[in-house]
Amino acid sequence: MEPETGHHGAGHSSVHAHEKSDAGIHAAGILGGAFVILLIFGLVTGYLTFRFFNSPETVGPPASPLSSARVIPKGPRLQVYAHEDLLDYLQHQQQTLDSYGWVDQKAGVVRVPIDQAMETLLKNGLPVRGVAPAPGTQKATAAKAKASKE
Repeated sequence: MEPETGHHGAGHSSVHAHEKSDAGIHAAGILGGAFVILLIFGLVTGYLTFRFFNSPETVGPPASPLSSARVIPKGPRLQVYAHEDLLDYLQHQQQTLDSYGWVDQKAGVVRVPIDQAMETLLKNGLPVRGVAPAPGTQKATAAKAKASKE
């Protein structure tokens, strides 16, 4: 009788197929070497990147702890002394509120000090507009007045 090769027949005797050789040590060595090289490359790259970004940036000579002068950098200085600029602005606004002046000289509009304006408002009251009928209601009002006369 011939032995069956890989097929289950009626006799149920089968030959099991398996690898005839083990995994190659050469391929495993290449793979392990590639991992080691990749690991070393990653560590060196990370170290150099860290050193590059962690290095101090020189912006000029170090400031003396005894110096009180402020060094202004070059370039456009939009607002060097913000606090003083704010105080100047507030002083100008207060001066505008406390003085007389023209708002529109051609139209005859003047500015009076705020205290004077408040006193005048308290004495004279707010200006009142004349009562004018709303647009489109003149005809209806005239018709009602005419109807009431008849």
